Amino acid sequence: MERVLDRFVGGGAETGAAVVVMKDGKEFLRCSRGFADVEGQVPFTEKTICRAFSCSKVATSTAAMQLIERGIINIDDPLEWYIPEFADAVYVRSGKPVKASRQIKLRDLLNMTSGIAYPGDWHEGSQPASDVWGALDNSYKNGAQTSTAEFAKALGKCPIMFDVGEEWLYGSSADVFGAVVQAATGERFGDYLQKNIFEPLGMTDTAFYVPQEKLDRLAVFYDGAGSSRKKLDWVNLCIYDYTADPAFQSGGAGLFSTAEDYSKLGAALSNGGEYGGERILGRKTIEFMRANGLTAQQRATFNWDSCRGYGYANFVRMIEDPNTAGLTATRGAFGWDGWSGTYILCDPDERCSVIVFVQRAGAGTTALSKAVVNAVYSLI
Repeated sequence: MERVLDRFVGGGAETGAAVVVMKDGKEFLRCSRGFADVEGQVPFTEKTICRAFSCSKVATSTAAMQLIERGIINIDDPLEWYIPEFADAVYVRSGKPVKASRQIKLRDLLNMTSGIAYPGDWHEGSQPASDVWGALDNSYKNGAQTSTAEFAKALGKCPIMFDVGEEWLYGSSADVFGAVVQAATGERFGDYLQKNIFEPLGMTDTAFYVPQEKLDRLAVFYDGAGSSRKKLDWVNLCIYDYTADPAFQSGGAGLFSTAEDYSKLGAALSNGGEYGGERILGRKTIEFMRANGLTAQQRATFNWDSCRGYGYANFVRMIEDPNTAGLTATRGAFGWDGWSGTYILCDPDERCSVIVFVQRAGAGTTALSKAVVNAVYSLI
């Protein structure tokens, strides 16, 4: 593992990285290389706080699975039961609104088949959703932050991108699901996560903000690596470096965590739902969590290079063809990555999980992550 990290970090592909592997509910391996802050010569470690970006979706998925197994929500519940603004969804074709053929259901959020867009989407009628994200960003800048529920309600008044269930589209569904959790439980989304996932697992460095006393452990966010490296001077998906709990708690991208902290979630998801004597999910729920939910038609747009060889459901992808995925991992191993290069893979069959954290803009699934996973499977 040291050789793998030396190759990518020492070779300039990444500025710094940390790896934590859990096996049978216990730490199996940890390793780190490089810098969290090159200019300040601060080493990158397993305790370096990182912007998780879309790795946040794995925590959001876990919350959804908890509510399903507790009978609080059902995957086929109409979204409008929780956020009435999503009733009577429409999409736009040839400049005219077209009524959706059915209601958006919670499964459409979980499978990213709702048609609810991210900003800048290419479908006709996408501008209103982009404007909602723009208004959210402006609310941060003027000091009157839009809340999770307010954001979801605003999106509910926008056109979706296609008829419900017609395509797979990576969009704002996980952020809307944060508002569903609030509506279903009566708790703020972050409070629910803290009480039901982070606190039981001992994830003391995971939240939607970084307290002032921990800022010295927050990694510098770089655009590029090696000689082309520069500090990121812009913001993606309204994720700012908060030092207090923000009003908008982004279920799709907003968490800050460390490789060490997120490894505890990985351990629970790969160890039958239990870690450190605390159970957060049932074993059969995890089987459900990692079962593909896409139809053949929806798979046509589930075509990213990082998703080839995978199925998708519940905000995670699951390996179906290891050769196409380019990993020596087990069929059914599941997880996701973040725009900042954070990565999680959970394998209940081997009771093993892999966490790889870097902080590079636009990274997604890195070559480092794939190399780490393949090295891990040679070790176990």
